[in-house]
Amino acid sequence: MRRLVLLLVALALLAGPATLQAHNQDTSYVRVQLSDRQVIIRLTYDLYTLQMITNLDEPGAGLITHAELQAATPILQQYLRDHVHLELNGTPTDFGTAAAPDWPAPGDTVAQDDWHTVDGLINFTFTNNVIEPPVSAALTFDIFDQLGPAHQVLGTFEYAGQPLAVTFTQSEPDYLFETGYVPSLAARLWVFLQLGLKHIFLGYDHLCFLLALIVVSRFRELVKIVTAFTVAHTLTLILTATQIITLPTRLVEAGIALTICYVALENLWIKSIRSRWRLAFGFGLIHGFGFANLLRQLGLPPAGMIRSLLSFNVGVELAQLGIVLALLPLSVWLAQWTHGVRVKNALSVFIFLLGLGWFSARAFNLRIPGFN
Repeated sequence: MRRLVLLLVALALLAGPATLQAHNQDTSYVRVQLSDRQVIIRLTYDLYTLQMITNLDEPGAGLITHAELQAATPILQQYLRDHVHLELNGTPTDFGTAAAPDWPAPGDTVAQDDWHTVDGLINFTFTNNVIEPPVSAALTFDIFDQLGPAHQVLGTFEYAGQPLAVTFTQSEPDYLFETGYVPSLAARLWVFLQLGLKHIFLGYDHLCFLLALIVVSRFRELVKIVTAFTVAHTLTLILTATQIITLPTRLVEAGIALTICYVALENLWIKSIRSRWRLAFGFGLIHGFGFANLLRQLGLPPAGMIRSLLSFNVGVELAQLGIVLALLPLSVWLAQWTHGVRVKNALSVFIFLLGLGWFSARAFNLRIPGFN
């Protein structure tokens, strides 16, 4: 009776064909749920298949424990990211945030005889935040060379409560699902404008970069600096978002952290800021890559892309202008105060340390509380 209940629960979770009565060891499952703000991907494999990807039963005892699965989870999740490819609106997109895998079997171990039964099914769930419901979503599986030509993936795409069953095989490893979502241009531009505002106000690294520029600047120089920064990141934002130029996200994010470190350190010895707009332009190119990587992950629309990007950029500029106007009086006051130079130096050192923390976490993939 317990096995029957587990079977029914597993089939309901998978939303697979209702006629499935047993699990085939050459079969895995995927479910893609698309909604207004999220794309949730759940990939399900049995322990027999996972054992083909990486050795879970290292002692060779014929048992896989929950602890062994947990230890291998990063390897398995990375394998899925590398071999199952997601595109939203025709743009390659990261899987997003990974949840801990589900362990449906009772107890802490699964014997080898049950690795390809319902007790051995493990769910890997990834959540990707999006700006709006994707117009299209595509999956491509690059797993059949390793898992065998007989392997198949039973899949379900679901949008607005309407599921569509598909099958992925070695001869047909991909599928393009169209939601039929058609937003108004005005609604889309408003969404991107808000996203640009939020990204600056909630992006602490960009805030620190601006603060490092502001504390040693006057209004006239700030106008040139912000203008140069805007032109630069607009250029790379469009080139990268349209896939004319692409750089690895990790490299870009580490580069942004380095720009913060450099500007903060330069504040300690800089005598004239008249040519700093050139520096802002160069660093703006790097920050533009960061903006574009964010938008690619959220799913850029196939129609009206350039206008959406420009709307996002307007939001970024409005946020930057608000920050500059709010902090400029502080810069003016520090310039006139007897101890202003010391305060500027102290702020610059603090910003440098923040940038160093972000760089260390991003470049070396370190887990540093508050910087990940």
